[in-house]
Amino acid sequence: MFESSGLMAGAFELLEDDYRYLLANPKTAAFYGLAPEDLIGRTGRELGVGEPHFTTRMKTLRHCWRSGETLSREYAFDHAGRSGWFLGTFSPIPGEVPRISFVLVDVTERKLAQLEAQRQQARLELALSAGGLGFWEFDLARDVVTWDDRTRELFGVAPDAPMDYATYAARLRPEEAPEIRARFEAALKGEGGGRYSVVHRVEGRDGLTRWVRGHGQVLFDPTGAPTHVLGTLQDVTEEVQHRENQALMLAELNHRVKNNLATVQSMAAQTARRAESVPQFFADFEGRLLALARSHDVLTLNSWAGAELSTVLERELAAYSDRVRLRGPKVQLDAAGSVAMAMVAHELATNAAKYGALSSQDGVVEVVWTREGPRLALTWTERGGPPVTPPAALGFGSRLIAKLAAGDLRGSAEPAYEPEGLVVRLTAAVRA
Repeated sequence: MFESSGLMAGAFELLEDDYRYLLANPKTAAFYGLAPEDLIGRTGRELGVGEPHFTTRMKTLRHCWRSGETLSREYAFDHAGRSGWFLGTFSPIPGEVPRISFVLVDVTERKLAQLEAQRQQARLELALSAGGLGFWEFDLARDVVTWDDRTRELFGVAPDAPMDYATYAARLRPEEAPEIRARFEAALKGEGGGRYSVVHRVEGRDGLTRWVRGHGQVLFDPTGAPTHVLGTLQDVTEEVQHRENQALMLAELNHRVKNNLATVQSMAAQTARRAESVPQFFADFEGRLLALARSHDVLTLNSWAGAELSTVLERELAAYSDRVRLRGPKVQLDAAGSVAMAMVAHELATNAAKYGALSSQDGVVEVVWTREGPRLALTWTERGGPPVTPPAALGFGSRLIAKLAAGDLRGSAEPAYEPEGLVVRLTAAVRA
């Protein structure tokens, strides 16, 4: 058996810093390309066993002799252009001389398969982790559902709680369960190659409701009967919320476009009624359109979520920046309020440039605002311009300011025609 066995077997004698072959079967000698009688007496170093394999081997042999125990070790080899893994069993031979018998089995193929499985597992875990995915498996015959930690966390299930299909189904919302069950059963029949995908809500361990997307793949035996289902679960709450926000934004945009067209139509009609000439109409109308466009630019930068008051005013009054002073705390306006405030600032600046403080070389405008809770109080004060007298009739600009203040700004605008210059006190509702 020793001579004919496909196993490598023999015996070593331990030296001070090496080991010597005392006995070796043909399989062992053939590994080194020698006949058994030529291997006897050779040491590990003479046979070219290199570091770190030699150090590891000596450590195992010494431990085996000192402990008097039979040891089994799996270790790598690299010799004569060949490399792989051995599973070695080492037993001390009784006596005064330190001698050890060995039996070696080449387990390279199994080890390579094991390493590849470990690499695949590592890749899977990396992919699941990178994508925030949970992994699950359903054994149909045994009715056993296996969830990893991520899936249990998303479903709000304790780490050690047993799982089956009924437990899973009980955690689905009643209004979503029929659709999920229908897709699952269709996949079990082989539709779509056994693949299916569902999006639904779950309640996690933290009590928060999240949206998740589940993908499943049914596995079938050779007869076509379903045996297992493998799947992933991903938190898509942000994705769903993003789609909902987009839908709201599109609805808001549609609403704004209609309102803007109505505003432009009104501006055109009112400007035309007050204009004394075609050039004056074009100048006034173009200025109001540009004011509307500038307010939209600010909103676009903020995804139509609103804008900061000082940003709106700075953009609208940029042409007079050396003669306009702005002072006040940070105040966030909503989308409608941002457009309205930009239009108000444009009308006041245009009026000041034509008839008020900005028509004079020494005139200045001061815009000061304060905030108390959800209410804004803004004062537009002109000084250094020509004398001011109340107009005989309100022009389109004054009426537009009053309308915007009462409408989208949800406040009021009160002009005071003081001798030193126009003062407009405006109130508005702002974000808390």
